[in-house]
Amino acid sequence: MRHGGKIALFLVVLMFGVVVASGCISSGTTSTTSKASTTSAPTSSTSTSSATQTAKPVEIVVYGQWGGVEGQNFQNALKQYEKEHPNVKIKYVIQSKLRDAVLTELATGSPGFDIAILPWPALIKELGQKGQLEPMNSVVDAYKGDIMENLLAPVKSGSTYYAVPIKAWAKPGIWYNVHVFKDNNLQPPKTLDDLKQVCQVLKSKGIQPMASGAADKWPLSDIFEAVLIRVGGPELHNDLMLHKVKWTDPKVLQAFKVLSDLLKEGCYGDPKVAIGEKWEAQVARLGEGKVAMYFMGNWINLMLQKEGYKPGTDYDLIPFPEINPNAQFAIVAGGDWVIIPKGAPHKEAAFELAKWLAGPEYQKIMVEQKGYLAPNLEVPKSAYDAVDAKIVDMMAKYPVVPDLDDNAPPGFQPVIWNKLFELWANPDNYKQIAQELEQSAEQYYKS
Repeated sequence: MRHGGKIALFLVVLMFGVVVASGCISSGTTSTTSKASTTSAPTSSTSTSSATQTAKPVEIVVYGQWGGVEGQNFQNALKQYEKEHPNVKIKYVIQSKLRDAVLTELATGSPGFDIAILPWPALIKELGQKGQLEPMNSVVDAYKGDIMENLLAPVKSGSTYYAVPIKAWAKPGIWYNVHVFKDNNLQPPKTLDDLKQVCQVLKSKGIQPMASGAADKWPLSDIFEAVLIRVGGPELHNDLMLHKVKWTDPKVLQAFKVLSDLLKEGCYGDPKVAIGEKWEAQVARLGEGKVAMYFMGNWINLMLQKEGYKPGTDYDLIPFPEINPNAQFAIVAGGDWVIIPKGAPHKEAAFELAKWLAGPEYQKIMVEQKGYLAPNLEVPKSAYDAVDAKIVDMMAKYPVVPDLDDNAPPGFQPVIWNKLFELWANPDNYKQIAQELEQSAEQYYKS
């Protein structure tokens, strides 16, 4: 999920420097009619009826990794497309190992899917340059100016776009249980010292201060990025992502030490228990008040509401507390992109669906179901609930940076996850862990 995808200009910097994003939701735009529609009026009701009766439905196969509530919401939206296109049926296949499934089928030259939804722009660009993907310029051109350019840039090579973004996501900060804080006369922490003090009070009350989802490993990189940004701002984040600074750089080591201290002080609970925490289970624990805080992406807004919790009343959101007052705050964000493989079984139908997914009609449906940020600027801000609108406002106010490990060289991402898992298991060993990450980084960035 990396989810696991925004509504301020998203910065993706794969080979460039830091860019400060500005708000890019067009709140005055209320149209939700796709400019890419190619539907034309039938020449006669008789011919249309006959075609509908005789035409065999085209089954478009879509690969993705959206499960649970998000997957159900996606399938709800697809029903609208099927309603508007009665000769099309869409089969959504959840692939738990999406990358492997896509790469394996592309290698055969005869893929069994028409569309795949991928969260890895660097991989998409690589596959496109290898000639394994259909160019998506026709879809991009259909919405000229309405799709966030900074979500298009990372999947573009030369003048060719090899994917189109259909979802944006953000990791804006710490979600906290409002009742736990009120019942214990606590204020949401604004600084690292505040955070540590809050942790001590909660521990004394028998409440786990923070969850991490450590057993799934990927949430640990999200927490690390948040701390890294608070230590050195977006510049340090992007420099480490591009390996312009080493994992053993003093500022990077400071980020490791902050996490080491929080772990040793029990802010993430009993370390032996914390390393076994599955990320999704922590959402329910947050809602129940068994854990007070959880750094996680915007998608848990949807998950909490599905459990009956009310934003603002039962839970709320704050930025990760300040560590270095001279470091500019920034938000990590990313997306999900649609690709069409060379040799897609139903290429023409796949392109029509891709146009719809890239458009405001589909994205507005998803936004209104919660937990989804739209890269198409025609989706009005009024479509968002209060918490997602708050995230939109944060992204308009602060710089937005790409996900560090999502944009690491192929193969290095799981190394980062594994080493951070080691940090959770043995926080005293943070310097050695940083050294081992640097040794791996030198090899991966060379290749």
